[in-house]
Amino acid sequence: MYFFTSVIGYSIGAVLLLIILFLVLIQSLFGNQKLFDPAIKFLCRLFPAVFGIKVNIIGIDKLDIKKPHIFMANHVNIFDGFILYGYIPNFVRGVELESHFSWPVWGTITRKIGNIPISHKNPKDALASLNKASAEITKGISIAILPEGHRTRDGKLQDFMRGPFRLAKNANVDIIPIVMKGLWERKTVHSKLVKPGSVKLIFGKTITAKSYEMVSDRKLKDLVRDTISGML
Repeated sequence: MYFFTSVIGYSIGAVLLLIILFLVLIQSLFGNQKLFDPAIKFLCRLFPAVFGIKVNIIGIDKLDIKKPHIFMANHVNIFDGFILYGYIPNFVRGVELESHFSWPVWGTITRKIGNIPISHKNPKDALASLNKASAEITKGISIAILPEGHRTRDGKLQDFMRGPFRLAKNANVDIIPIVMKGLWERKTVHSKLVKPGSVKLIFGKTITAKSYEMVSDRKLKDLVRDTISGML
């Protein structure tokens, strides 16, 4: 059963990716990344839906969309980026592993849309990426980042990297913890099959920049991880 629904989902999903690619290329030609942003968000929300995944939103009503934030979420599977981009109401760009930028179709989309590549191997390049993300925040653009760095292999929350928290402290910006709950049950990293069902996208309580200004990036890392772990 899951085989056929997965085949249908991947087939329709490929078409959605091509449409997103077309919109991203057009808006890049006009030099306006916000031109088709509502349409791209809609298509991103549609992507998990074609696999039979229903996303239930919790806590979004308390979110201030008039100011930039850093959104930090758990890293589960291929649906992460689509769900986060589709349902975060702010104008948001992601910090993404640099190897993704060489993938067919997706690499062009993530590059042209303005996401920021980050290296896990070269500290100097990683620092430059975080500085670029900080500059985007000063322009009023929110940043989404997955502090685990890699998708979970067992459904459990992994250790967090320090880079995202150095970014938060340098940018002096509020952090919104996010949890995608139930997504591991829909698809694991070990299988291509996707099981239809519901997931919860939970927006946690804002961690204000003022509340952690005297906290080290290491302690901030532990604080956010404990928060997301508790939400899970």
